[in-house]
Amino acid sequence: MKVQNNITVFAGDTQNNAQAGKTKENQASQGSQGQNKTIYAGNLLNELSLRDRIQQRRAQAQERAMKIVGDTWNGDRKIEEQLKQSREHIRELQASCKDSGERIREIDAESEALMEAYQVDPDSEEQQDLELLKKAQAEKYPGLGVELTKEESERLAEIQDKELTEYQTRQLELNENALMHRNIINKAQRGIETENAVIRGIRHEKLKKDPMVKAQKEAENVKQAAVDDIIGMVVEEAKDHVDEEQEKKEEEAEALKEKEEELEEIQEKREEREDELEELLDDMPLEEMENLKNAQTEVQQEIQNIMNRMNLVTEDIKGAQVDASL
Repeated sequence: MKVQNNITVFAGDTQNNAQAGKTKENQASQGSQGQNKTIYAGNLLNELSLRDRIQQRRAQAQERAMKIVGDTWNGDRKIEEQLKQSREHIRELQASCKDSGERIREIDAESEALMEAYQVDPDSEEQQDLELLKKAQAEKYPGLGVELTKEESERLAEIQDKELTEYQTRQLELNENALMHRNIINKAQRGIETENAVIRGIRHEKLKKDPMVKAQKEAENVKQAAVDDIIGMVVEEAKDHVDEEQEKKEEEAEALKEKEEELEEIQEKREEREDELEELLDDMPLEEMENLKNAQTEVQQEIQNIMNRMNLVTEDIKGAQVDASL
C-alpha cells in the first residue's frame, strides 16, 4: 500500500493560531492513511541573505551615527540658545544700568541746584545732618553695603527728634529716588557678572571637550563597530561554506573508502575461491580428472541426443546444460 505524504507550507505568521488550527483540521480530514506535515515558513522570511544583512547592518549604523550627531547638534543648539539668552540679558541689564546712571546724574544735578537755591553751606549743621539722614536711607538697601556706626546711630536718634527743614525734606526725596536707581544698578551689575560667569563656564567646557568632536568620534566608533560586525558576518559565512564543503568532501571520501573496502572484500573472496580451486585441482588425481572430463562429455552428449530426439534448439532448454566447471 502506497503511503502518501501531504506537506503543507504555511507562509503566514506563525503566531496566527486560528490559521494554524484551520490547517490542522484540513489535514485531519484527508484521512489517516496519509502522513501530513506542516511547515511554517513565516519566520523563514526573516532569514536574510548575507548581502541583505550587511546592508541592514550598515543602515542601522548610519541611523545610529546620525542620531548621535543630531542629538549632539540639538544639544549644542540649546547651549548656543542659552548663550544667546545670556547675552541678551546682559544687554538688557546694561541698558538698565545706563538708564539708572543717567537718572542718578540728573538727581545729583537737581540736588546741587537745590543746595544753591536754599543757599545751604556744605559745612553747616543742616547739611551734615542731611548727609547722616541720607546714609540712614542707604542702610535700608543691603546690596549697597552701607552701615551706620554706633556714634552715627546715636546722632541719628537725636536728629529724628527734631523737625526737618524744607530743604532737608526735598533733598531726602531726591536721595530716595537716587538710592532706588543705585540699587537697580547694583542688581544689574551682579546679574551681568552672573551671566558672564555662565558664558565663561560654557565656553570653557566647549574648549575642554567639544561636544561635536566627541559626537563625531562616537559616530565613527558606531560605524567601525558595524564594519567589524560585517567582517564577522563575512568570515562566519565563509567558515560555514568551508565547513559545508569540508563535510561534503569527508562524506565523499567516506563513501569512496566504503566502496574500496567493498571491492577489497570481493577481491579477497575471489582470491579465496581461486585458491580453493587450485588446491582442489592439485589434490585431485589425474585419473579422477580424466573421469570428470569423460563424465562431462557423456552428459553433454546425452543432452544433445535428447535435443535431437525432441527436435529442440538450444534456446528452448536454457538452463539444461551442465556447467563445465562443476
